[in-house]
Amino acid sequence: MTGSSKGFSLVELITVVTVVAVLSAVAYLSYSIYIKRAVISSLKSAVMVNVQLIQAHYDINGYWLTDDPENENLTTPEELEAAGLVTRNWSGEFIMRVFKRDGYPHVIAREEIGHHKYNIEVDYHFKTRKLRVTEGGIEIQ
Repeated sequence: MTGSSKGFSLVELITVVTVVAVLSAVAYLSYSIYIKRAVISSLKSAVMVNVQLIQAHYDINGYWLTDDPENENLTTPEELEAAGLVTRNWSGEFIMRVFKRDGYPHVIAREEIGHHKYNIEVDYHFKTRKLRVTEGGIEIQ
């Protein structure tokens, strides 16, 4: 009497586990790239909101927000909010700084997700009129 065994062979199980591992790795990598792009987009948006507010202040009043001789660096959340600028988003994903450099305002947003997990910084300098994205001190995009 010959018996037939029911179940999976070891080769079949290893193949399935390998396929699942490869799919999981690809999904994790895609997720990481998606989150990083979302962080950059959020930082760019926040910086550009402040750039528009600072430019509007200059157009209306004729002087830069950072031209106050008593306070050239609007760095605390209270100072930024008093000037009507964005300090951080609701979930605390970034920190914003506005200060004077080369006689012009300079806006920087730094990500705070996972304690600088990506180490991304977005800045805009009014003299050069350039939006710059850096990761770990290296310019990207």
